[in-house]
Amino acid sequence: MYGRVRFVNVVRKLASPLVSLVALVLLLVGLLGASSSSLGSSLTAPPSTALAHTPPPAQLTALLPNLNFSTMVAEPDFLGVDEELMLARLRSAEIRSVHFSHGGSSLVLRIEFVDGSRAAFKPQQIHPQSVPRKEAAAYQLARKLGISAVPPTVMRAVSREELLSKLDAESQFLRARLLREAIFDARGLTTGSMMYWVPNLSDLGLDRDAAILAWTKELSQDGQLGAGRSEILAQLSTLLLFDVIQNNSDRFSGGNILGSRDGKKMFFIDNAFGFQNDQQGHLRSIGYLLRCQKFSRRMWTALQLLTDEQLTFSDPLSGPLLSTEEVSALRSRRDRVLRYLGQLISAHGSDSVLAFR
Repeated sequence: MYGRVRFVNVVRKLASPLVSLVALVLLLVGLLGASSSSLGSSLTAPPSTALAHTPPPAQLTALLPNLNFSTMVAEPDFLGVDEELMLARLRSAEIRSVHFSHGGSSLVLRIEFVDGSRAAFKPQQIHPQSVPRKEAAAYQLARKLGISAVPPTVMRAVSREELLSKLDAESQFLRARLLREAIFDARGLTTGSMMYWVPNLSDLGLDRDAAILAWTKELSQDGQLGAGRSEILAQLSTLLLFDVIQNNSDRFSGGNILGSRDGKKMFFIDNAFGFQNDQQGHLRSIGYLLRCQKFSRRMWTALQLLTDEQLTFSDPLSGPLLSTEEVSALRSRRDRVLRYLGQLISAHGSDSVLAFR
């Protein structure tokens, strides 16, 4: 399912100790060689970690005893709902009503299905900063990295007639905007991203100046994590990696780091601006990543195991979600992130850098 890594289930089913040993050796090979691409140049690290090479095999081998297979794959559900069922619903559930979602310059519609569930629909539109297929690509990239913070997303075609006829009373005054900004084909269809609507989202405030200074200190090698901050900062460090890999420079644009109201769970939402043909990565995204020197061990392992072949994404409706050039740039940025983490590990040791599970 969308490239979900099945390694955990395979290992659990191995009955023979000999076969289990072989599987362990294969994992080590993946750790040492999954990122052999030479695309792109080295990500500039802070002065104290500006090393010109990746960690030698011995350092990577030292990580093996600490690997926890159960944390290498995201759970097969999202907020307690089976993702296969959720994806099927997003693709085909009957639409009850359409509502304009306020905020931002892009065209975003809140869809309510007849079963009461909701989705955010971004139609193909005139705004260059919002490319719907990239939302679906970001979801698939997240799942291949074992990240469960990106809501399930698929591509879906909706007709102009259905959108207008089911536009709720509160949004009627925006009919002209819908017709002006959405792009419909000759059949009157617009193909866009349909993303599960996460209820009760809150701005976590992590992109404000004072907050940035605080977490920069906490996530440095010299800093200490504040009381009760480990869980959310672990998610933030993964978000910073994810945004460089997908090249989303729009995250720190104001109110775009969202999560649950209790501040414990972060959701990586609004990824339609990523995946540009930039081999190096946007300086803005890189700048925020360089503020962070503590990361998830599981994320480091997932990046090591992510092969070039896995960095292609497709949807049953629209086909390939990224162009050949976009995929090439994605692989280069993946390698850049791996080099940065490798430089940190070489300088400070795996236990200090891989501070989160």
